[in-house]
Order: sequence, then structure tokens, then C-alpha cells
Amino acid sequence: MKDFKTIRSLVSEEYYSGPTAYTGGDRTNIGDIAGSDLGGLANGGDRKPYATQNDMKVLERAFNQELSGVHQDPITAIAKAGTKFSSTGLVFEYNAGAIRNAYVTGESYETPLTFAGHPLGEAPDTDSSNDFAAKEIGIVGEKGYESTLPETSVSFSFEPVGTGYKITAEFV
Repeated sequence: MKDFKTIRSLVSEEYYSGPTAYTGGDRTNIGDIAGSDLGGLANGGDRKPYATQNDMKVLERAFNQELSGVHQDPITAIAKAGTKFSSTGLVFEYNAGAIRNAYVTGESYETPLTFAGHPLGEAPDTDSSNDFAAKEIGIVGEKGYESTLPETSVSFSFEPVGTGYKITAEFV
């Protein structure tokens, strides 16, 4: 049996420093081959544009591209797609139990889309835990950016395919 020093001397530890997959149209690289075009909203930096009403269809298409294919575990697929989608500033909360119930029963799962935790459109913001930022930067009483976007929810539908599920997201 060889000792660790002998094995270590035979192993070359040159690590590949390039991309792990092809980069997407939005220049992100999270290990996926195709990537998705988030309309330039995932570029980062302080000059990053925010989502607009015109971008919503582009974002819906990009979100569905992330969900394309057949998934054994829809909860994980939605979480991964939601993580990438959150780079646009638009986020949603999801309940794993409700999603599981929806895909098992063949129903759809709907959750509100928010901008950094604040509801879109004229929907009332009932969560006081995310109000600290407005107070800190002195814009209390000023209309927030999220109110300029249409009130939107994400509806996920599940179609059984083989041993997995095809997931489709729609902004409603």
C-alpha cells in the first residue's frame, strides 16, 4: 500500500480556471449550458437597470428557459430558477409543502412576485420587516419603485412526464 506522500507526488493538482459551462446571453455562468437572457438585468453593478413593464415578457420567457426540461424534484428546480431570477431584483417566496401538493394533485401553485420583498403595483406592503431600507436612506413617504410595476404573481403548472415533471411558469 502506498503512503500519502507517494500518492501526492504523483497527482498533479492543476485546476481549470475557465468557465464550467457556456455562458448565457446575460453573461452569467451558474453551471448551466444554455444560460438565459434576462434582458441585461443580470449584469450587476451600480448601473444595473431595474425590471420594467416592458421587460416582464422577456423575464417570463427567461424564467421558463431555466425551468425547461423534465425535473425529478420540482421544488429544487423552482428554487434554482428563482435564485438566478432574483438577480433582477424580482423575487418570490415559495412553500415546499404547497408546491409538493400542487404537483402531486395536478393543480397549479401561485405566489406573488415582489421587488426585493416589496409587493408590486398597488398591493399593500404588510411586511414591516423589510421597511428598514426606506427609513435608512430617507425616502419615507416617497412612492417606491415596486409600485411602478404591475401587480404580478407567478403561477407554476406541472405536467407529469415519465418519472418527472415539466414545469411552466406564467406571470399573471
